[in-house]
Amino acid sequence: MARIVFVHGFTGHPKRTWLHKGEIRDDRNRQDDNAAEHPAKRPRLLPPTFSHRKISGSPQNVYWPQDLLPNTIPNARVMTYGYDTHIRHRLGPPPSQNTVYGIAWDFLISLEASRRSHPSIPLLFIVHSLGGIVVKEALRRSRGCEMHQNHLRSIYESTAGLIFFGTPHGGADPRGLIHHIVQQIIMAAGFSVNKQIIDTLMPSSERLRELREEFGPMARQKNWIIYSFQEEYGVKGLNGKKVRG
Repeated sequence: MARIVFVHGFTGHPKRTWLHKGEIRDDRNRQDDNAAEHPAKRPRLLPPTFSHRKISGSPQNVYWPQDLLPNTIPNARVMTYGYDTHIRHRLGPPPSQNTVYGIAWDFLISLEASRRSHPSIPLLFIVHSLGGIVVKEALRRSRGCEMHQNHLRSIYESTAGLIFFGTPHGGADPRGLIHHIVQQIIMAAGFSVNKQIIDTLMPSSERLRELREEFGPMARQKNWIIYSFQEEYGVKGLNGKKVRG
């Protein structure tokens, strides 16, 4: 048995990030989709209970954690983690000002609590974009929990592997996305974003450099199995730029 945890990225969602929508949906699917549109209000782990039903002659939505993964690893317990990095309209609620490192600590606490009855079950993380930085920081913090809060070290000790999708290990510049939105929308409407997270992802970020230098020795010491996937084509929202590792 293993526990597999999906963690979304910048402006992502614990359900929509891992969802492929079919072209035709019945009312039951539409109700589920609408529920997924709302971003997570607080950091939380969720079981993959996002329901997708197929009616005759129509394609169905495919939610990776629930619809595909159990076929590959039938006995795994699968969860997704949600946190808030959304861009917000000026008339709506303000964006969260939590840092990447605060998000990572919240994630570590939540994950340890969810597996306290079986702390030695192997862990596999599947992460997208900023989610990779969050998980790497959580593992770094977990490794440091030897003298105090020793129970949190079980996350580091139990990790077996990580799969990264578009994670900016060496830093990225999401301002391309912000600038694109500014040019198209903000001049007329106005938006705000968590600047602390943007600054963390800059290639010049000292904390990001330190995390990158510490993660390699951690992975080699624990013999983690790691796969890292990056975009081959440019991203429209980033003005055609790639996210590089």
